[in-house]
Formats: sequence, C-alpha cells, structure tokens
Amino acid sequence: MNDLSRSWRFVRSRSGRGFLVHLGLCAALSVAIGYGFYYFSVNWFKEHKSNEKITALQLVDAFVTNYSAIRSQLGQAAPVPASFRAHAIEAFNKKNGNNSEFRLAWVGRPGREIVTPPTDAQMARTIEAFVATPNPKPISEILDVNGELMFRTVYPSVAQEQSCVNCHNALQPNKAHWHLNELMGAFAIDVPISPFLHTVMWQSIGIGLGLFLALALAGLTISLIHFRQLEALDASAATLGRTQKFLDNIIENMPVSVVVKDARDRCYVLINRTAEAIFGIARGDLIGRRAHDPSSREPAETLFPLADEALRTGDLQTIAEHTVRTQHNGTRILTTKNLSIPDETGEQRYLLSLSEDITERKEAEARIEHMAHHDALTDLPNRAAFVERLARAIDTAGESEESFAVLSIDLDRFKEVNDTFGHAIGDDLLRELAQQLSALAGEAFLARLGGDEFTLITPNGDHPALAEILAERLHSAVAIDREVNGQHLHIGISIGIAIFPADGIDATTLLNNADAALYRAKAAGRGKTRFFEIEMDNRLRERRAIQHELSSAIERNELRLHYQPLAKIDGEVIGFEALLRWHNPQRGMVSPATFIPVAEESGLIMQIGEWVLREACREAAGWSHPLQIAVNLSPIQFRHGDLPGLVHSVLLETGLAPRRLELEITEGVLVEDFDRGLSILRRLKALGVRIAMDDFGTGYSSLSYLQSFPFDKIKIDQSFISNLKSNPQSAAIVRAVIGLAHGLDLPVLAEGVETKAQLEFLAAESCNEVQGYLMGRPHPILEYSELVGCNDAAKAKQLSA
Repeated sequence: MNDLSRSWRFVRSRSGRGFLVHLGLCAALSVAIGYGFYYFSVNWFKEHKSNEKITALQLVDAFVTNYSAIRSQLGQAAPVPASFRAHAIEAFNKKNGNNSEFRLAWVGRPGREIVTPPTDAQMARTIEAFVATPNPKPISEILDVNGELMFRTVYPSVAQEQSCVNCHNALQPNKAHWHLNELMGAFAIDVPISPFLHTVMWQSIGIGLGLFLALALAGLTISLIHFRQLEALDASAATLGRTQKFLDNIIENMPVSVVVKDARDRCYVLINRTAEAIFGIARGDLIGRRAHDPSSREPAETLFPLADEALRTGDLQTIAEHTVRTQHNGTRILTTKNLSIPDETGEQRYLLSLSEDITERKEAEARIEHMAHHDALTDLPNRAAFVERLARAIDTAGESEESFAVLSIDLDRFKEVNDTFGHAIGDDLLRELAQQLSALAGEAFLARLGGDEFTLITPNGDHPALAEILAERLHSAVAIDREVNGQHLHIGISIGIAIFPADGIDATTLLNNADAALYRAKAAGRGKTRFFEIEMDNRLRERRAIQHELSSAIERNELRLHYQPLAKIDGEVIGFEALLRWHNPQRGMVSPATFIPVAEESGLIMQIGEWVLREACREAAGWSHPLQIAVNLSPIQFRHGDLPGLVHSVLLETGLAPRRLELEITEGVLVEDFDRGLSILRRLKALGVRIAMDDFGTGYSSLSYLQSFPFDKIKIDQSFISNLKSNPQSAAIVRAVIGLAHGLDLPVLAEGVETKAQLEFLAAESCNEVQGYLMGRPHPILEYSELVGCNDAAKAKQLSA
C-alpha cells in the first residue's frame, strides 16, 4: 500500500508528469530513429544493390558485345551472340537455383523479343520507356511481383555491334529488323526483398524499442532522482512551513505583547494578538505605518517605551514595573524588555519589544498578601499579622520607654449559638461583631486569632487606665440584644489584659499572660475583664508542669485504673466502670479534674485514652464472671485518628467479647461535628459494643441525639441525684428522664447514688441501674476480686505486680 501510494504520488508529481512527457518524446524519437533506420537501410539497399547489379549487368552487356565483335574470329561454329547470351544466362540461373536473390534475365522488347518476353507489364513499360529516352539509364525499383516484393534492376541493352544486329535479325526474319544503336531489350535482375525488409523492420523495431527503453530508463532514473529531490525539498519546505506556522502560532499566542518595527524607517512589521488585547489597538491600523505618524504616536509611546534608548545602546533594555493607561482596559501594570536586532552586516535592522501584563499578578499578589495577613471570615488581621504588629509595638515602645496593652477577647456562649442556630448564623455573628469591635477599637490594632478569639493591641499611653476604659467600652457595646438573620441573640465577651513591659517584654510572654488573664475572667463567670497577675502566671506554669509530667506518666507506669461497680436497682453488680487515676511521685494522687483537661488541651488524651481502653479490656478479659466493663471516651478521640479501628484491634488483642464493652460518651462528641460523630458511633455499634450517653440532662440537645442514634443506655448526671431532696426541679427532671428512657425502651443508670433515700426514690421511679458510693467506691480491681471471680493465684500475681 505504501509503495502504491508512493507510485501514485510520483505519477502526480512534477517529476512524474515530466517523465510521462519524456516517455512521449522517447516514443516519438524511437519511432523516428527506427523509421529512419528502416528508411536508410532500404535506401542503402536500393543504392548499394542497384549499383552492384548495374555494374554486373554492364559487365554482362560488355561481355556479349565483345563476344559479338570477335564471333567472326571464332568461326561459323560459334553461337550467335543472342544464343550465347541466352544460354549463358540460363546456365547462370540454373547454377544459382530459384532461391538465389540474384535472378538474371535478358528480356526483349515486347513484340520483338527473341527468347524471353517481359515477365510482367511493369517490366514491359520500363523497356518501352527506354525506347522513348534518348540516352536511357538503368532503373532500380522495388515492385510487387505476383504478390512478392522484388528489388528489380533493368539495364537497357542497345545494339552496339552490327554483327549483333545482324545476328538478331537473322534469328527473327519475320519480325521487325533491328538497327545499330537501337534498343533491343534489357537485362533484368529480380532480387526478393521481403526477407531483407523483415530483417530491417525487426532491426528498426529493436533499435527503436531499445532506444526507447534506454531513454525511458534514463528518464525514469533522472525523474526518480528529481522526485526524491522534490520530496526532500517538499519535506524541507513542509518542515519549514510547519516551523514557520509553529513560530507564528507561538508568537501569536504568547502571553506577552510582541511588537516589532523596522529600525530604519520605524514602520511596524509585527504585532501579536496579546498586544492588541493589552493595549486595545488593531494591528491592521498600525502595521506598515511609521511610529512617528500622528495616528501612531500615542501607541508608539505605549508599545515602545524608551525605544530610542534601546536602539542607541544595542543592549537588552529592561523596564521594570511601569503603568500604562489604556482606553478599554484602564490602567495596566507592565514589565517591558526592548532589544535591537542587527542584520548580517551588524547594522540595526529590527527593534523588538516584549511587554508582560502583570496587573492580575500584582492584584493576585496583593490579594494573597492580604489573605496571608487577614482572616477570611471577618477580614480582620490574622495571627501572623498580629505577631508582626506586636513585635513592632514592642520595639517601638521599648525605644520610647512607653507602655501598651494586649487585650485577649473571647466571646461568651458562642459555642451555644453555633450548636443551636447553626454555623451560618455563627459566622454572620462573627462578621457583625468584628465590624463593631473594629469601629470601637479606633487606633488600636484588632485581630482575629481564630474561632471566637480576638486580640487587640492598644496604642502607647497611660496604661492600665486606657486599657480598662477600652475594655468597658467593648463590654457595653457587645452586651446588647441583636438580631442576626432573623434570630435574636444575646452574647457577651470576656477580656484578659497584659501590659507591656510590666507583664512581659516579649511577644510570647505578653500573649500567654493575656490568655491567662482571659482564662481567669471566664472562670469568674464570663462577661468580665481581668488584668494579668503573678498568681495567674503561677497557675499557668503549674498547668505546663502538669502537662510535661503527664506526657511521660505512661512510660513511668504512674497511671492506674480504679473500678467502680455498676449495679442493678436491687444491688446486683453487673459490671464496672474503669476510672483513671494518676499517682505522681512528687504530687501524689492527682485529681482527674486537674489532669484530664490538661490532657485534652495538649492532645495527650489520645495516648492516655488508648492505654485506658487496652488496660480495661485486658483486665476484664481475665475475669471469670462475664461482667460488663465501661470505659469513658473523650470527644478529642472522635476528632483524631481511627477510633473504631482502635477498638476493634484492642478487642482482637485482648480477646474481650464486644458485648461486654460499654463505651461512655458525652453529647460533646456530637455537638462539635454531628455527622462525623454519628458516623463513628455507627461504626462502633457495628463492632458489637454498647454505647451509653453519659451526663445526660446537663446539655440542651440530648433529645435530638437520642432520636439520631440508638444508644444502649442513658446515664443521669450525679448533679441531679445529689439534689433530689433539696431541689424539686431535680426530682422532676429525673422522673422525666426515666420516663423518656422507658418510652424509648432504654435502660437508665443513675450516677452519684450515695444514700438509701436516693436509692429508694430511684427504685420507686423504676430506674434500672445505679452507680455511686452506696454501691461501691472506685478501687483497684483486687478489692472486687470476689465479684469478678479472680482466684488466689491471680491475686498474688497482681499484688506482686
């Protein structure tokens, strides 16, 4: 297929068409040469054979004439010349045979012949023509004699001797007598020419065909060479064309303005599409025009800033950011490079200008810069901007020996807004408060560090008085009822203040101390302002020390699990809740209320929670009695890592049956990220473990959670149980929760049962399970060895441990 395609391309090419013309010329030339050879050969044959035959006939005629002249000397017995001639010719023909190409005959004139008449009418006419000719000459011609081509030579025979005339007259006394010098007849030689003509014809054809083939082959060779050269040229031209088109496309679509003008006459020769778009010009209006024409003067200054300078120096000229005003696109920011391009003689030939429109890039950089230093929600400066500004404020105040204040501001009850009304309302509230705080801050620097946390740096002045005035102004402005997207909200702020340089001379100390003051303000009941005090720093240091020591508590084997019984309302123990205890060598027993918040804030709860889960399951798996084991989970464990995967691996590792494990959660798991928390709970439920809602009743959305997830148990918070006698509302809430749980077919466990009266109340209300000091205090599991079924060997092993 490729060869056929290539042959077809050759035929259609100029070389192929030239070769076809060449074949035609070769054919014509070959025919002409063949015909010429044939014609030449025939003429040569006629001339050569004619002369040859005429010479022979002249000899014969001379011989006969001589014989006639000397016959009288030979005596009367000698034959007469006519008889001698006839016998001699007859003998000659017999000797050569009929196939000889030389057939000799002496033919007499028609009506006066002696022996042999003319063989045909043409011969008779030829002889008679000799009679009418004063001096006849021999005639040679090619004739068709009886269907056969003959080359005939007729030689006139004239009576030149009287003796010959007398002899002939004697031989034909009854016919007209001959006279001296009279034509008596003619010698005729017929030679068959067909074989010669066939030979010459085939030779002519062979010569013509050979010449045609040779010339055709030579032409084909030359045409193929020419075709290959044309193909190479076409390929080069195509490559050059593609390259040119490629370059044209590249230049046309380059994202920079490309403008070229002639350095000699300053006429524009090239303007690409980007230049049209940037400068709002039509290249058709400029190309071919000179830059100094009135209609081109303004575009020239725009397209070629400092063009003469680039042409004068001959060096690459870079023009940094410069602005250009365009009619259609406003003010643009460009960077331009001008370069003069010399020709082969070194003379400046063209001037090239490349301009890049960096307006969008500069705007994007400005936006990125703004985004890097501003909060996306409120457009206030962010933490990075705050840190930079605080560093500058410290340097400035340190040099001038002045003071300023750092106010750490946190919104009160903002989490409740998010949980109750949704994050969209919360975001709108943040934006509104940001605008309000920014207006009140005046010259102070306000930033949002994240969430509902704002920070403010006051100008230098009389502190702490100025800081206190600003804080009171902020409290008054924020503590009002406001409507956000149709929702009526009431929110306040807590403020912690640290003063430079009294409360710190570096950014980290100032910010930490302001946070410590804020922590104290929130602990005081919210809506308060607190200045930093040394005691706050001590408490902050204490928390950091606890965090540091807690980070290595597991490695030092300082953590312990105590177990508190879970019992039915009739007192039957059905399981234990694992409670974490920390025995520090220096501090002694550290309360969970002290170290659990630190663990959650620092993220150590992930490592500690895994240890508690594994240790509790391992312990419960060794009990003879298949009692339940309850383990508390922190909301932090739901935010990070793969909690269902951890529970699954621990169950497989310890061999504890999943139905014996009860995981206790608070509603905080679902409050922070409902969808994620619900997904994790469903995965845990799929493992076969039980899920209990702990501290039920202390929040405000627990009912919706009961509707969303099939909990296995509800635990009433101990704050309601402890107030059963003194607070009728607590008793009513307990009755309502028990009734709700029974309606949902859920068992209810009451926490913090410490008195028989509380137990009797719960029994009367049909509470299912109880937990508290009345049932048993948290102790090491050895204290409950009989309940779990531990043997003496197991006890001894645990005691030795």
